[in-house]
Amino acid sequence: MALILAAGCDTLNIENPNAPDSKRLLSDPGSVLSLGVGAMQTWFNTFENIDPGTTLSVMARSGVAAWNNFQIRFYTGCTYGAPLGPMPAPYDSLGTCGTKIATYKRVEWQNDPTSTRRLEIETYWYGYYAALSSANDVVKATRVNGVFKSDTTTSKMVETMAVLVQALCLGELALNYDKGFVVDYNTDLLTLQFAGRTAMRDSALARFDEAIQLAKTHTFTVDASFFNKPGVAYDNISVAQIANTMAARLLAYFARDSAENRDIAAGGVVDWARVASYADSGISSSITSGGLAAAPFDWIFQGDGCVNWCDGLKNWSNDMTTMRVHTRVAHLMDPTTQPDPWRAVADSQPVWGVTSFDKRLGDGTFGPVGQHKGTPGPGGVDSAAETYSATANAGTDFAWSYDKEIQFTARGSWHQSALGNIRYIDVAEAPMNPPGVANGVGTAPVVLAAENDLILAEALIRGPTPNLGQAAVLINKTRVTRGGLSPAPSANGLLADLQYEQDVELYSSNVAPYYNQRRIDGLEPLTPHEFPVPAQELGVLGLPLYTWGGASNPLNSTPAPAPPAPVAAALVQNAPRMWAEIQRAQRGRMLANTLLKGLLR
Repeated sequence: MALILAAGCDTLNIENPNAPDSKRLLSDPGSVLSLGVGAMQTWFNTFENIDPGTTLSVMARSGVAAWNNFQIRFYTGCTYGAPLGPMPAPYDSLGTCGTKIATYKRVEWQNDPTSTRRLEIETYWYGYYAALSSANDVVKATRVNGVFKSDTTTSKMVETMAVLVQALCLGELALNYDKGFVVDYNTDLLTLQFAGRTAMRDSALARFDEAIQLAKTHTFTVDASFFNKPGVAYDNISVAQIANTMAARLLAYFARDSAENRDIAAGGVVDWARVASYADSGISSSITSGGLAAAPFDWIFQGDGCVNWCDGLKNWSNDMTTMRVHTRVAHLMDPTTQPDPWRAVADSQPVWGVTSFDKRLGDGTFGPVGQHKGTPGPGGVDSAAETYSATANAGTDFAWSYDKEIQFTARGSWHQSALGNIRYIDVAEAPMNPPGVANGVGTAPVVLAAENDLILAEALIRGPTPNLGQAAVLINKTRVTRGGLSPAPSANGLLADLQYEQDVELYSSNVAPYYNQRRIDGLEPLTPHEFPVPAQELGVLGLPLYTWGGASNPLNSTPAPAPPAPVAAALVQNAPRMWAEIQRAQRGRMLANTLLKGLLR
């Protein structure tokens, strides 16, 4: 294993696009454009990163796996008895474990500079700050240096995209960490102090507002290289819609628990009316801020096989030979054949129209035979996916495998599931990628139009002036159109219908399931609800180590302001270098995993 990792790392020649020779690059238009593209590329690679994306997915009981890759097994224990208390249906006294064999509880983030399990804490921090560093340089080049001179259209396009990246980075840091640093091109790094997560959020929202205003004011077409040329054109209106959706998403997902998730008028931290205002002009809207005509779209990037643009989350979560759909979600779609917690003897293939009524699951078949690499098996089965060949009732997003237990049984039965995700197999890891399509090469959304619809629907349910009828219309856009289910509200209620769509429709598009479970108290007891500042940063600042989650720590911070910190200039300046090192290590591990799977098949 060590030799494979070493060989993999030696073959990767990853440049760091976020550490430019400022004096030279920031005076050259082509270099500034490339730097802006690099900022968006780094944001994308961080946002859809395999680590901690897959780990957070399993922590949310959205996807499931038991591999030691990305410390998934370590951070995803199960719960029975105290502190969970009386078990809600469908659980009994064995809780989410379903067994008392080889069980272990959820633990805190291992925020220690000597721990090999700290990378999950570091990826978002260094990735987003690296992207922010580049975006800040681009904003300076356009506003201070006037690098594009008389080419106003290009100048405003690049400036708007850089401000958007600033907002995206600060917003994701606010969603994931208890505090951070608000940095712009004109920030005095010698006096930089910590900002609490609420201040981080508000700084991000201010930049989203700025990006929206720039996009509304200036007409341009975005250079396709900002999204790695996915074959979809984005213009200034599209950028305004993206900024509106991501601002709504930040506000809606910011809460760390159900108390914070209440409207600000009820003592919570979410301004649901403001969420609705943003989402109403988002990527699912036909009109955007200022009454500008728009068209709904999924925000799509082009993956290049994880050479430079990598949707690592989908790469793993759509390979059903590696990762499966958690039984919590599988049971929602078919409570008869998909038990939760896992029991192999009780699991069977979904029966369309009898036990399964969601077209995204159908009867669980998938194919045709030989669609994937590998020799077709006997009896009309696909030997790579280990599924039965597709019938007329095959699902669009999920499939059932007759090889029901692919995880190591010694690592806990709660890590097993027979359902896999097939919606984004074009960017899936081998052997699930279709013939003729390289591993991880293809287009895939980072945010679906449906996610914006569901955010708006929730705002119309939870806000100070509810509009349940319109919320149902928005939910039914996927519940009925893609799922083929009866219109909401169902007998379970409108909120339950909304949360069903959040679990099923948004599966593996990004890590939204973690935020959605976090803010309704759906994460298992002891699960961390946010990341601490990485231990390496605390060490540089001379601050004590701390963490979140586990039996001995709070699950998360309060939304109050952060305490002052020593000067943090070195931390911000070192982020690009640390991000480059993280990418090298991660891609080496991904290559090693692919090689090992090839040897084992």
